[in-house]
Amino acid sequence: MKYQQLFLKSVLLALLAAFSLSCNNSKQQKFTVTDVPDPKQSGGGYVSNPDHLISDSAVNVLNAQLAELDNAGKVQIAIVALHSIGANESRDFAHQLFNHWKLGRKETNNGLLMLMVEDDHKLVFETGVGIEADMPDIICFRIQQEYMIPRIKEHNNDIAFIDGAHAVSSLFYNGNYAFDNLPDAPAQQTDASLLATDTSGTRLTTDQGLEYVKTGHLPGEEQPPAAAAGFSLASPDNRMGDFSFWTIIACLVISALMMRFFFGKKIKAKKAGADVEPVSVRSLPNEFLRPRWFGLLLIHLAALSVMGYLVVKKYADVGVMKTLLIYYIVWVVFMHVAILIIALRAAIALKAVNRHEKWLRLEMLRRSLHPAGYIFPLPFLLFYLRWLKSHLNHLRNDPYDCQHCSKPMHKLDEKADDHYLDKAQVLEERLESVDYDVWRCDACDTQLVLNYTNMQTTYTDCPSCAHKTYQCQKTKTQKKATTYTAGWGVRTYVCAACAYTHDYTFEIPKISTSSSSSSNSSFSSSSDWGGGSSGGGGASSSW
Repeated sequence: MKYQQLFLKSVLLALLAAFSLSCNNSKQQKFTVTDVPDPKQSGGGYVSNPDHLISDSAVNVLNAQLAELDNAGKVQIAIVALHSIGANESRDFAHQLFNHWKLGRKETNNGLLMLMVEDDHKLVFETGVGIEADMPDIICFRIQQEYMIPRIKEHNNDIAFIDGAHAVSSLFYNGNYAFDNLPDAPAQQTDASLLATDTSGTRLTTDQGLEYVKTGHLPGEEQPPAAAAGFSLASPDNRMGDFSFWTIIACLVISALMMRFFFGKKIKAKKAGADVEPVSVRSLPNEFLRPRWFGLLLIHLAALSVMGYLVVKKYADVGVMKTLLIYYIVWVVFMHVAILIIALRAAIALKAVNRHEKWLRLEMLRRSLHPAGYIFPLPFLLFYLRWLKSHLNHLRNDPYDCQHCSKPMHKLDEKADDHYLDKAQVLEERLESVDYDVWRCDACDTQLVLNYTNMQTTYTDCPSCAHKTYQCQKTKTQKKATTYTAGWGVRTYVCAACAYTHDYTFEIPKISTSSSSSSNSSFSSSSDWGGGSSGGGGASSSW
């Protein structure tokens, strides 16, 4: 009996030792950064939550919140919530994981890793090299201690990470992580735990009936009244979203097209002796003002300054319609200032020229600016263009005084004036490239023939007969362009008056190849991080 008891005790001790050893071995088993699921490889999100320490609804909210920060170019945040990392030290593990995933954009190193290890009771921030100045270690520690650790102690990981992400967002948009203490934007923190109630994953409901919606406002947060001019207020991480960004890009393109359409493009000067293809009058630029890139720079700086003021100073939500409205107002101001400059320059330049030349030069100006009168009519652009049209009518139709007898001349009608025109001039009228006015003095039978060019014609002056009857009749590609070499072709011009023919060669640019790689700025399509690195900055807290 004595030996049996001793045997049982030995077996029991052996079992306890084996159990203890197995537990210790499980704790000591190797756990590496490759064991952490990368959210970019499984849906393109920002939250790695393999142990479900954060609710699915909160993960959806965080993904939307972090995508907006990433797309705005502020900071690329990865959130990792793990039950255990084995025997690894939390801070070293965060540093290794950061550089393994390469968080942040390569050119700015704006990555941030938020790592929570449940069994080690550790919360670690690891910062990229590019944000260490904006988010030093002390700020990381304060965000942890003020917004996250208290929630984690309450077993409310959802609000902990949502508040933490919101604090980082406020830091990069407002320069102050304390989003609940911002001037003009008081907010209350919510102590309630989040419960998933919406299958869309964009809304969370607390047991107090409060909601956290994708807009970025916290539960119970009070939004200040809208500023004057009707701009609604929004959280820092939702003021300039993807749509505003792409709207700005669209405005850049549209502005460049309008600048070229209203003021013309720069015409390259002909080289001496070069066989250069002729330019039609419709392609000639406005001679009194050609702002080109400088005008575009002023427009974009003004528009972006207004948007920046509304976002930073007024906490305004600048969306698609407001971006378009801002650009439109800036263009209205720009066009009216341009008209004032043009009117002044035209008055000086045309002061000493005759009526006929003045009409030709002002008609080209009216041709360029005429569409702008319908797009930006107020306050006075449309009235200026109407006055200009009336002025041109007087320049062309007011009676001339005869150069010989000084008596008033009268203008012949379209049928009668053909008698005083040659065949080429009649052909120009039939082609509508030039309209001729013939003035006749009844006293001394003197005639005055004046040409009025159609500023929209595609005909150019013939090198042989000098009439505006020269036009491209055939275009032929001699060598097609490829992605490696440019091509070339021949345009054949023929004069309708004298049958003069000439071939002009032109170059076909190489075919550009678009990159097949997808952009990392899109939450829905990005499959990896940005290629950044960490220098070891950040902070850690325990609970």
